[in-house]
Amino acid sequence: MKYWKVIILLGLLLILVACKQPTNEEVYYEIQKKLSTMESYQCIAKIQVINQDQEREYIFQQSFKGPNQYRLEVLSPEGLKGNLTLYNGKTAWLRHPAINQTWRIDNFQQSPEQLMFIGYFLRNYVTSKESKFEIESFEGEDYLVMETKIPGGNYYFDHQKLWVDKKQKVPVKLYVYDEKNSVCFRVYYENFEYNPKLEDNLFHLMDEER
Repeated sequence: MKYWKVIILLGLLLILVACKQPTNEEVYYEIQKKLSTMESYQCIAKIQVINQDQEREYIFQQSFKGPNQYRLEVLSPEGLKGNLTLYNGKTAWLRHPAINQTWRIDNFQQSPEQLMFIGYFLRNYVTSKESKFEIESFEGEDYLVMETKIPGGNYYFDHQKLWVDKKQKVPVKLYVYDEKNSVCFRVYYENFEYNPKLEDNLFHLMDEER
């Protein structure tokens, strides 16, 4: 009889260990480890711009390659479809195929567009002393929420929050807030792909460099 009691107790202990949920710190560590291995990514980004009582939505194909190269191609609205922004870490190009115009900008380091990219968020998160995290639940799912200050002292771009799916370890959305904690931008990430192979020429307009 004692033998079976021991077996039952051991079984219960194994079940309890198997069902033990990771702590918030363990979740944070695992997601941080995943994000730290990200050298590039691609996704569909739905960006909502809030200006007073008005809200506009844009859909982009977003590509990023560390440390600071990115590509944005407009998919919607229809009137802007095909517009392209490229940045290779030094020079930016803005191409509007509908009017057959291309602009080259050599000083593009402080563009608000950068705030929509996870790569830039992570750089701010690592360097800021005010960064923090928490676990948040909504619609039956758990998310790691990472928050950090935006450098530069801009009233409209004061801090950011990034939501990462706890199970999949995939970024889901990013919000940008002003100093009064009002949301200025909402970015929703879909079809997120970690570390696709992206060639450097994806972030250049070769014909414009000649």
